[in-house]
Amino acid sequence: MIINKTVFRPSTPEDRIAVRAVHRRAFGRDAEADLAIALVESETVTIDLVAKIDAMVVGHVVLSELTGPDRALGLGPLAVDPEWRDFKIGTELVRRALEHARRDGWRSAFVLGDPVYYGRFGFKRALAEPVQCAYQGPYLQALELAPGGLGGYRGSMAYPPQFHAVD
Repeated sequence: MIINKTVFRPSTPEDRIAVRAVHRRAFGRDAEADLAIALVESETVTIDLVAKIDAMVVGHVVLSELTGPDRALGLGPLAVDPEWRDFKIGTELVRRALEHARRDGWRSAFVLGDPVYYGRFGFKRALAEPVQCAYQGPYLQALELAPGGLGGYRGSMAYPPQFHAVD
């Protein structure tokens, strides 16, 4: 099984070129690649993991600190090389990144993405509805990483400024 041969670990500066390439291949443009690199190289608190098979980076995910709810993260971008998408690498990257966030004491995570895909991890639209942000809508979802992690939060939330450069 491919997933058993995949190494998941935090990225290093030496991975940046490969990380950029994975995002470009996954999205077919530079915006998400630029965003991923800008986030991990910024002062923003991030958790980011790569998936490697042999010496090749085949996936990457970033979680970055949000402004608003206490100890909240934004998940994304997530990218898996198109040739490796059918092997559950994206699922495992998300699962491991969220577990890392829980261990580090983060209380919630938000994602802007497909409700079916992210619903598998427990993300819910209803948890994100009380939050006002630039990305409000049916694709904004939230997950409590700790019981009561959002504590009924109502108010504004902002993604790091690097997100404003994405089309």
